[in-house]
Amino acid sequence: MRNLIVLFIILQLPVQAQVSNQAKVLEAAVLQFNQTNTMPPYSKLYTQFEQLYAVDKTNWLIPYYAAMIQSRMCLLKMGDRDKLANAALLWVSRAKLIEQNDEIYCAESLAYTAKMSVNPAMRWLSYEDKIRNALRLAKKLNPNNPRAYILEANIQEKIPFIFGGGCKATKPLMQKAELCLNAQTLKSSVDPSWGIQTLMELKKACPF
Repeated sequence: MRNLIVLFIILQLPVQAQVSNQAKVLEAAVLQFNQTNTMPPYSKLYTQFEQLYAVDKTNWLIPYYAAMIQSRMCLLKMGDRDKLANAALLWVSRAKLIEQNDEIYCAESLAYTAKMSVNPAMRWLSYEDKIRNALRLAKKLNPNNPRAYILEANIQEKIPFIFGGGCKATKPLMQKAELCLNAQTLKSSVDPSWGIQTLMELKKACPF
């Protein structure tokens, strides 16, 4: 019996080592994703999340970050924008199969924003409800998620004044986002924490 127990422990060691390595790779990838002073090499970073997902399809954070990267690449015009936005939405759907939470709905809103941004004049009416509905669901699940207010403020600031946009409508959202950012606590280093840089850019456009 003792020999069987020892054998079982030995067999488990490679599995534990793989899990530990996966966690380290994920942590390093998220750290790179969160860099604000330089633009991360998104294509290589995306490949890392693809590889992580191939091994682990139970952690919603992996498809979440893959979706975020594809959305950012679309918004930064780093390739076929429709293809990138569609990929972002696919990753969001994969994340939602694992779990449905406020961060995933924020990623969904950004993915629809990316899709709309390919041709805003033609697509705004088609995607507005999808963009806003995802944010409504995010805030319903977590009214203190700063990223939901940052994404909403970013949209509101760009809408023409005659349609209810501009700085006056944006400032309350920015103020709420800042309060939530200052109060947020992260359970781990891989939890979503982005948004500070976007808020800083919004504050330059709409000081308060």
